[in-house]
Amino acid sequence: MRLSEYTIQQLVPFITGNDYPPNRSGRDLVSLFNAFGFRDVYRDGLPLNPKTGQNFSRKQYVEDRLLQLSGDNNMRLLLERVINEALDKPLVSNSINDQIREDGFGVIENNGVYSIQGGIVDRRPPVQNEAHFNDIQNRIITALDNARVSIRVVMAWFTNDVLFNKLVEKSNQGIDVQLLIYDDGVNRRHGVDFNQLNYTPIRRANRGGLMHDKFCVIDNQIVITGSYNWTNNAEFRNDENITIEHDPAQATRYSEEYRRLANP
Repeated sequence: MRLSEYTIQQLVPFITGNDYPPNRSGRDLVSLFNAFGFRDVYRDGLPLNPKTGQNFSRKQYVEDRLLQLSGDNNMRLLLERVINEALDKPLVSNSINDQIREDGFGVIENNGVYSIQGGIVDRRPPVQNEAHFNDIQNRIITALDNARVSIRVVMAWFTNDVLFNKLVEKSNQGIDVQLLIYDDGVNRRHGVDFNQLNYTPIRRANRGGLMHDKFCVIDNQIVITGSYNWTNNAEFRNDENITIEHDPAQATRYSEEYRRLANP
């Protein structure tokens, strides 16, 4: 995880704990960095600064060690530990997220545990919502074309061959494509050949009604959701809508819902 020198300077107060408790003493800081590959010794003060011959201050020590960690995965692990040890995790996670965003990284939360994702520079804001009411099929195709790792689809009704063939194409490219489909007569009689993909039919919702969800998660980064079933009627006859949400935290929530539906 490589960070710019400017970003590292901005991260120092979160490591020392100044204004972001817990506040870490010099001894605490040595212990923290030693957990991620250093072999420093705290003896009547922090180690010597080789440039001055004087003991590092807490700020100088943290900045120096972060600069040495830049480009190493231990940087990610250390920052994740700092966030998860913070007394105010949402504040610290949001603040650190603001600092590392320009270097292509972001903080995500899953069941109260914070982690850092990223590594590809993406200058977009962390949340970008696009509402669409027309040309929806092509909007979805464009989003699917950009998938690089995984696609998860939960769809009440799916009869659109164009969208299905795009999923088959992405699967053939090595993308992990999985579907949850409502198991009813419409899909059985008019649906596509789901056997070409990894799919699971769902007969009933947990509360006894229909499995009426309509969403897609791409690379655990993007969510497509709205009234639009992936059907020909939705594309050519009905008034429908979708939103395309570029929001890793939101995508994680939908991924969790996919897992819950797939494992009732």
